[in-house]
Amino acid sequence: MPYKLVDGVSFDVPEGGVLGIVGESGCGKSVTAMSLLRLNSPAIELTGGQILFGGEDLVRCSDERIRKVRGAEISMIFQEPMTSLNPVFTVGNQIVEALQAHENISEQAARKIAIDFLGHVGIPSPQTRFDNFPHQLSGGMRQRAMIAMALVCKPRLIIADEPTTALDVTIQAQILDLLRRLRAELGMAVIMITHNLGVIAEIADRVVVMYAGRVVERASVGALFDRPAHPYTEGLLASVPPLDRDVDRLPTIVGTVPSPQAMPTGCRFAGRCPYVQDACMRTDPALVSVGQDHAAACIRHTGYSA
Repeated sequence: MPYKLVDGVSFDVPEGGVLGIVGESGCGKSVTAMSLLRLNSPAIELTGGQILFGGEDLVRCSDERIRKVRGAEISMIFQEPMTSLNPVFTVGNQIVEALQAHENISEQAARKIAIDFLGHVGIPSPQTRFDNFPHQLSGGMRQRAMIAMALVCKPRLIIADEPTTALDVTIQAQILDLLRRLRAELGMAVIMITHNLGVIAEIADRVVVMYAGRVVERASVGALFDRPAHPYTEGLLASVPPLDRDVDRLPTIVGTVPSPQAMPTGCRFAGRCPYVQDACMRTDPALVSVGQDHAAACIRHTGYSA
């Protein structure tokens, strides 16, 4: 029996803007990201809605057209570069292949551009690293190589799916600085998917909080951190270690994200919510305005007039 992994998710990313998408594992963040480029497995079907990019609906465009969009107009930085990069081809080969797939260019010219981009993303000795295999690079350099591959065709939108996962904090900071600089230089828009609210605070303009396949809060970064309006967002923010004091134990959100096969009726967060009411078990709240350019899906805000 089919069931919904992602339901009613809606957001927009302005040209040159950065949208952060946060939530626990299993909330639908990566499925949403992969759907934008129709990269989900054949078992996952897009059954409705629109994915508008420059006025074009990517849900209804042809397979040939979506292949032209991937990499050239929208690129993706995947979670784990060691498994995303092909281990039997050199890093340079893979960047050249991405470039030649979209541009009529010689291998020699493509090699020069690839080397330039490896240098552009901060990889030392790019001519040497061009001929290295992925296992010969550190985690940070593999991630930079993935970013070079994503940027080589100068896309208008980058989807970064957990780009700092498994990297130490120093390398994380370097990758975020790199993305910020390249965004400014190339004028690209970014969708940043992460569990790390510190990353969101550092790089994003706006934030979408997802839970159990739905958007439960949408706001500017400042509004989200200053005035979280959904209990789930409050729980996520409370679990971030404070910098100004030591704590013995961090607050946690009780329970786990419900399975798509057994989604509860009413509010999907009700079973974990500290403010739960009887009505929450019966009412599936819609996103409502709780302030300027700020919306949340919680029964506590029903009828709220911004």
